[in-house]
Amino acid sequence: MYQLNYHSISKSELNYNELNHILENAIENNSSKNITGCLVYHNNRFVQILEGNKSDVVQIFEKIKLDQRHHSVTLLWENDIDRRFFPEWNMAYHQPKNSNLIQFINNLLLLSEFSDKTTGSLLSFWATVKNILSNKQ
Repeated sequence: MYQLNYHSISKSELNYNELNHILENAIENNSSKNITGCLVYHNNRFVQILEGNKSDVVQIFEKIKLDQRHHSVTLLWENDIDRRFFPEWNMAYHQPKNSNLIQFINNLLLLSEFSDKTTGSLLSFWATVKNILSNKQ
């Protein structure tokens, strides 16, 4: 089992339809290859963690790097893992409304505090999520 995470910057502020299209593609591509993970988008930045068979994850990542909707795709960490940390998530996603955006950010920050960080990739993923949510990236 293999785990990889990356960070990128969207070309422009993506609208909800574009984000939903990205999500639909991610779910379709990832579920067909039994890849699980989590995708976070905030302030024109993506951070994603992928886990599964190494060749499948690397193949998906190569496809992601070619996507014209973002740039500055940076591999943050990759490592072998003994088990999945997002076993039920082909791709987690939540679209907050403006009225509950602060609550969403606070909940995601809290989740990052309590989440497993036993691999370098998980540690890097959650640290990047916190930076994006705190506008430090």
